[in-house]
Amino acid sequence: MDFETITVESNNAVGVITLNRPASMNAVCAAMLYELAQAVSAFDAEESIRVIVLKGEPDFFAAGTDMSEFACPPDDSFAKGGIYSRAADTVSRCAKPIVTAAAGYVFGGGLELVLMSDIVIAADNARFGFPEITLGVLPQMGGASLLAARVGRAKAMDLLLTGRHIGAEEALACGIISRIVDSADLLNEVGETAQRIASMPAAGVKLAKQAVLQADAVLAKTEGTIAKLSLMSVDAREGLNALKENRAPKYVHK
Repeated sequence: MDFETITVESNNAVGVITLNRPASMNAVCAAMLYELAQAVSAFDAEESIRVIVLKGEPDFFAAGTDMSEFACPPDDSFAKGGIYSRAADTVSRCAKPIVTAAAGYVFGGGLELVLMSDIVIAADNARFGFPEITLGVLPQMGGASLLAARVGRAKAMDLLLTGRHIGAEEALACGIISRIVDSADLLNEVGETAQRIASMPAAGVKLAKQAVLQADAVLAKTEGTIAKLSLMSVDAREGLNALKENRAPKYVHK
């Protein structure tokens, strides 16, 4: 299967997906998510694959969401949002563990992919954040509820409402990531972790993942609707149009 925005390979029992939009620092877009969902589904269905690794570049995992896709008439925005939602559902429903290597910029849609992952190993240069609030919109793949489930209400409000970025140490302390390693060791650590999981009994691994995820299921059901509503506010349209036109937004707080 040929892809334009990701690359895919197999390494023994591990399927490896690499985000591949270097010109945009891997900004997450509808095309990337469509291909990512295809790759995850294929690996999930392939019996010989027992673990999936997701990674980006050494200096950036994904530097945000390509919000220019939403700077269009609402009907088109909702169509794009549908692709985002379906991709999120596919990744979240994957029965096999997803181990993610997070390095450099991990913002917006990149952070949402991290939050959908089961184990996140971060380089010491990683930085995380949701800058969407600066445009008056929400993360479009369930990021708010995923973040709240991972870090709790107080920390989620702090990050979502300010749009501030945090480093790897703070991300570890609040539970966004699993561990931190030197950036030079990141891919080796992720590879060894994936191979260790792949050596475990596959049925037990799937059940363990299912047991942990049960607690998160309720929150995500309603957030998709709320995220779409965020695209309809006057300020959201202004923020997205300002982004498209490369100018400072003029918000009216409506």
